[in-house]
Amino acid sequence: MLKSIGIGTELFHELVESNSYYVDKTPFIRTVFKDNTSKVMLITRPRRFGKTLTMSTFYDFLSLNTDNPGDVSLQEKWFKDTKIFEDREFCSKYMGKFPVIFISLKSVSGSEFEQAYYQLGCVVFDLYSTFSYLAKSSKLSDADKKIFNEIASDKNFICNVGNKNKITDSLKNLLRFLYTHHGIKPILLIDEYDVPIAKAAHNGYYKEMIDIISPFLSNALKTNTYLDRAVLTGCLRAAKESIFTGLNNLLVCSVLEAGKKDISEGIGFTKEETQKVLSYYGLSDYYEDVKNNYDGYHFGTTHMYCPWDVMNFCDDNHRKLSKDRNLIQTGNYWINTSGNDVIEEFMGFIEPDDVDKMQSLLDGESITAEVRAALCYGDLEKHDINDFWTLLLYTGYLTFDPQYRSANKHECRLYIPNEEIRDCFKSKIMDFYKNDSVMRNSTGNLIKGFFSGDAGSVEDCLNELLAKYVSIRDFSVNAPKENYYHGFMNGLLANGTSLIEEQKSNFESGNGYIDLIIKSLKNRGVIVILELKQTADENEDKFLIAEDAIAQIIRKKYADPYVKRKDIKAVHSYGICFCKKECTVAGKKLK
Repeated sequence: MLKSIGIGTELFHELVESNSYYVDKTPFIRTVFKDNTSKVMLITRPRRFGKTLTMSTFYDFLSLNTDNPGDVSLQEKWFKDTKIFEDREFCSKYMGKFPVIFISLKSVSGSEFEQAYYQLGCVVFDLYSTFSYLAKSSKLSDADKKIFNEIASDKNFICNVGNKNKITDSLKNLLRFLYTHHGIKPILLIDEYDVPIAKAAHNGYYKEMIDIISPFLSNALKTNTYLDRAVLTGCLRAAKESIFTGLNNLLVCSVLEAGKKDISEGIGFTKEETQKVLSYYGLSDYYEDVKNNYDGYHFGTTHMYCPWDVMNFCDDNHRKLSKDRNLIQTGNYWINTSGNDVIEEFMGFIEPDDVDKMQSLLDGESITAEVRAALCYGDLEKHDINDFWTLLLYTGYLTFDPQYRSANKHECRLYIPNEEIRDCFKSKIMDFYKNDSVMRNSTGNLIKGFFSGDAGSVEDCLNELLAKYVSIRDFSVNAPKENYYHGFMNGLLANGTSLIEEQKSNFESGNGYIDLIIKSLKNRGVIVILELKQTADENEDKFLIAEDAIAQIIRKKYADPYVKRKDIKAVHSYGICFCKKECTVAGKKLK
């Protein structure tokens, strides 16, 4: 009987106890806690690569039984079939030997600071509750017990912003309490450390959150004689946040670091691991599909697949093998899991010179850009384009070419890693077009201008939109320049469903194909035909090009089928010539 697929299960022991498939990453425990000598390790990876499962594996392996220290029966049960269990010397020294603090900050968010602070308070309260036995420890002083009980006995106390000084020292104090009680230096595991900062930057309370998170983490990590080892995970290094200032023994393992292969392979699936998973579920014949859709990431010089995608593909499709193989397909699993609003955040601020880079990425090409390894979330409000490319890299929208070398050591060659992310990228852009209120209002005026035959109004509306928003063309490789604006127009018209009865793109009519045709919903029988042109030469007469576009509509008889129809009351034709972020519009009523 096949093992189940634990989609959404992020705890190692739950995967084992539910007999779910597990790609054995346990040697990474030895890599981090024995081979690595750094006091603090920060591992940055995109979302859904298994960071939380990795941290849970560390916790389940290292954590001592506080009720019966020395009892490792649970670890023996959970890890008996894993590679790390074969290293008996390592297991005897590390397995079940440490008090371990394991917290996740992924829930610390809110539209306002008070909401996020409350969530942080809940995390700290729940953490202290995990070690409730310390409240009665004979080894802790009365003063220490009082500090512990202030937090552990009253959630409202620690969640009150007025007591935020208690939060800033809470991790540092808990490490000391555990060392005092057990006589063993604790291990500290912090998952998604940067989520509170990212959410704060997006929602406008960045400084308030930094003032809390920075001492909360740094007090525990810097020069702490009670700490054995700390491991943090997140998306960004964020060294400039002042969180890690003065921390001398910090090892950063970002997607760019080409260090030990054991570290690069520790989180995510290698090619061999992916092939093994597919083989186990009988899906080896679909490896190329999986490769095209979920491969392409580089961590250091190592090629990696997204585990979330691979396991979801297997879960969706392995049962179809005995039913109908034609139903097997690759899905887009990553798009609905990313809580990062990076694309929408920058959409309205990208300059014309960077539009072609966006398009090159969507066309499957690479771009060169400066990557800021120590990007600070607080810098994002400046909307610097290099921060945009950097954030896309660290959050998984882009990957990099590890073989590329530049005179500028900070410059990288970037590209979209696979088809799933390309579709995700496209979807994010189109969602932006649909959901932006300014664009919706401007689009409404644009469509009204089209149907009323007002070329001047159409030109004004389009130029206003072009000045503010990125133009994205159809997403085909090596597409002609006209498609750049064809996709932009499609995106705009998608907002006009309350005014448009029917919209068609590249529609066959007369002796050719109409670029775009729309039919009015409110004014029955009114048709608009659009022919789009483009020029990169700002000195060309764009009005003549726009008039040539109308001449093409007439010459190729695009409108003839509609002019002849009695139910069509009016046919408006428009030639639009785009040049970078501007356009010129010519119009002619054909019926």
